[in-house]
This record gives sequence, C-alpha cells and structure tokens, in this order.
Amino acid sequence: MTVTEIQLPAGFTADHEQAVINYLAGNLQGRKVWQAAFAAYDLLDRATLVMPEGHYSFRALYQEIVDRQMADNYLRELLALDYVREDSPALWSSYARQIVSICQQRGWQEAALPGARVLQSYLLCWWGAFARGYAFEVEVFRDLRNSGVEFQAHDLLDRQERYSPSDLIVSGMTGDIKTSVYFVQVATPLQHDFYIVRLFVQGQSYTLAVMLQSSAWEEINGDTILGTLGTLVTGFPYPVRIKQGVHELVALRYDEWKRRILRLQGEI
Repeated sequence: MTVTEIQLPAGFTADHEQAVINYLAGNLQGRKVWQAAFAAYDLLDRATLVMPEGHYSFRALYQEIVDRQMADNYLRELLALDYVREDSPALWSSYARQIVSICQQRGWQEAALPGARVLQSYLLCWWGAFARGYAFEVEVFRDLRNSGVEFQAHDLLDRQERYSPSDLIVSGMTGDIKTSVYFVQVATPLQHDFYIVRLFVQGQSYTLAVMLQSSAWEEINGDTILGTLGTLVTGFPYPVRIKQGVHELVALRYDEWKRRILRLQGEI
C-alpha cells in the first residue's frame, strides 16, 4: 500500500508531537502532561493519511482498522473473563500488538513514512481508552450486581446500545463510568446525573469514587465538606463538594455511594 504523506492539522505543534510520542513510550506522568496529550489527540482527529486512492483521516482509519475489526471480538472475550481486573490488561494488550502489526504490514513505519509514530500512537491511545474503559464498566457492573444494587446497563455487544448516552441507570438517575476525572476539567456541560470514576494518586490507582451533580445528590442527601479535585482523597470518607470551572459536584467513596443507594432503593 503506497503512502504519500501524513498531513498534520494546523495548530499541531512540536510539543503536541512530543506528548503523543511520550504516550507511545509510556512516559506520560502527571495531570498536566496528560491534559496536553488529550489535546494533541483531539487535534489528530483531523490529521490525514494521503494515499494515491484517497485521503483518510486518522479517525476514519481508527474506525476501519480498530473499531470495525476488533471491538466486538474484544468485548466478547472480555465478558468471558472470570477475573476482569486481573486478566483484562493482557487481553487488550494482545489487540494492541495486532494494531502495531497492521501498521507494519501496511508500511506505516517511521523510516518510510515521517509521522508514522504519531499515527500509531493515535490508534493505540484510542484503543487503550476503549479497551480499559469497557473493562472498567464490566468490573463495575459485576460488582453492582453482586452488591444487590438495582440498575439497568447498556448491552456492550449491541453496537447501538454500546454508544447509548448513558452507561447505566440507577433509581432513575443516569450514570457514566470513567477511567479518569479528565471530564471534570473541561468546560463541556455534564450530561449525566452521576459518574463512577477511578481516582489516581501519584500515578497509582487509589480508590473508586462517585461524583454526582447537585440534583442527584439531593436524592441521596447528607452533609458535605468543601474540597478540590486534589484533596478528594484526604476529604474521604466524608462526601466532598467541589467546584471545578463551571462544574459543581459532590464526590464520595464508591462503597459509601452503594450503601446510600441500597438504602434509597429499600425505601422505594
């Protein structure tokens, strides 16, 4: 497959390129560094691979190579795992190696194609977000069922449901499951009543938490203390009210949220 060039979008700087190369090398550390990388990958949605038969955006290449060919098989294998948290990293890594192999087979290597590492990093980043995100979803869904929480979840094997607006509904409240708190740090309006998230402290997975919009918190109710994203962990076990940009949320430990939901559902 003959490739002419990779065209990077306007505004994609040397710093952006370094961020995505650092991701490829596993050298991203710290919230600000990750924010720069996310901004770079958003820009790369508009990057283009130019070939004699046409121009292909990085996003279109991801959909062709990864989403259409790998997503369903991965999810079926994921759901068959007995121990999702322990065994899913090896599973999604095996698919990541397939992506690298496809890039090599198509001649998308740095020696032959300047910018090829950027394309490969883009594909692997979005694959990693997909694979880890759904592994976390399955982990949470199984735990909620085992805990006796009543909820409705979207069907991961149904492509239309997979991309439904919410991941789950609990007592009439819509929820989303996130592997980071990055969504709180952007100005985009929050679409869900609550968010189940994995918090990280100094790069290490620390605890599960739930972040609720004020209207959803009123359904559960209780006193809160004031805090920030950076002080959530030290504020626990108390519910912590935070203001981040345009967002105001109440965060509490996942286990405490489950306890309060079970009490709420027992009263209904």
